[in-house]
Amino acid sequence: MALCIVASVLITAIVVGWIFVVILREKMIATVKSRYNFEETCKKLEEIVPKAEGWGFPIDSWEFYQSQIKKNLNYDNIKNCKIYFVCKAKYANKVVNDDPKWSGIMPCSWSIYEMKNGDTYVAKMNVPLLSKMFTGVLGSVMRNVAKEEEEFMKEIAE
Repeated sequence: MALCIVASVLITAIVVGWIFVVILREKMIATVKSRYNFEETCKKLEEIVPKAEGWGFPIDSWEFYQSQIKKNLNYDNIKNCKIYFVCKAKYANKVVNDDPKWSGIMPCSWSIYEMKNGDTYVAKMNVPLLSKMFTGVLGSVMRNVAKEEEEFMKEIAE
């Protein structure tokens, strides 16, 4: 009887863990379709981020697609991709001051990519989802980031 209970608990834990991993893999990156073309989406992001108090681009954007083409690396599904590094220094300071290991996820990367059919998307870490996994300073900051990033997306999303 006790063995059945232990086995049931173990199987349930494995199934729940597996479901969590599957969901996290699927939802970890938030992707929104842009109402603009590739160039306009890039321009829009470059305008709206610095307008928000304390937000900016601490590292120059990376012409990802172009750098890959120069290395003779081609893509079947996209025709352009640019990566932005987005940060609010005040938030980064709070998180790293609390625990320096979190500097490994900074700054946030946002990708703008154009599909072969001309549709343009913005992809970024799903901060609202991931913020639910953390408590303390990191969780608090991630919830603030989620709210502010949502405002950025409202100006771009279709």
